[in-house]
Amino acid sequence: MTLPTITNKQQIIIRLLYRYRFLDRKQIQILLQHKDKRRIITWLKDLRQKQYAQWIYDADDFVAKTKPAIYYIGLAGIRYLKKTGDYPTLELRKRYKESGRTQSYISRCLLIADCCITLDEKVKTSKGLNYIYFTEADYSDSDSPYNSLLGELKPHLYFVKDDGGINTAYVMELFDALLPRYQVRKRLGEYLEYLRDREADTTNSIALLAFSSTADLLYAKRRLRLLLENDEGNELIIRLTIMDKIRKESVIGRIWEEV
Repeated sequence: MTLPTITNKQQIIIRLLYRYRFLDRKQIQILLQHKDKRRIITWLKDLRQKQYAQWIYDADDFVAKTKPAIYYIGLAGIRYLKKTGDYPTLELRKRYKESGRTQSYISRCLLIADCCITLDEKVKTSKGLNYIYFTEADYSDSDSPYNSLLGELKPHLYFVKDDGGINTAYVMELFDALLPRYQVRKRLGEYLEYLRDREADTTNSIALLAFSSTADLLYAKRRLRLLLENDEGNELIIRLTIMDKIRKESVIGRIWEEV
């Protein structure tokens, strides 16, 4: 099947939608490092018309239309990526279900994108500081060198901070408000096991866990303290916050509290 022609920049947009799953126009513009807002809008409109991308936007709803449109990959976009041979089939199949994603899932994807943008911007303004980061789409590829490290834990974001040659690795999870407590306990245990396995590494590892409410955070803190009682002498570092603080002050803000 012959796909409609799109520009090189539009091809990059499709790859961004694959990587982050859901993005708004402003995020796409920043990730493209493009100054012309009108050009981005034109490209996105063309991608929608050609079925490379879809959006979440209701022009007939007064409240909804005041919010930014949210874009995700469309059928032609998936077919385009499949033809490149650069993407695992299993991951591409997941993109067929994007239209049925929950609002909490979409919000999480948007927040992860904001975190990545923050890391990029921090590098631009800081001498001797560098960040590299990997989303779920990045390390889920079996060809990724990080697949063996992260494929079992499946964090929402992994990033490494290089500050003048001193490296610190962060695994981050955003906990859904509706996640049952037994699943929260399971995930907390998995993060502890991950950190224990990393203790011999030369790179320091830190878990960043964000919750939807203070009540959920306090529950996790109590649970982690119980789990850590048998880790005396170990230096496992776990930091907690609530997601609203990440939105307001950024992932690298002074928002994290240690267990």
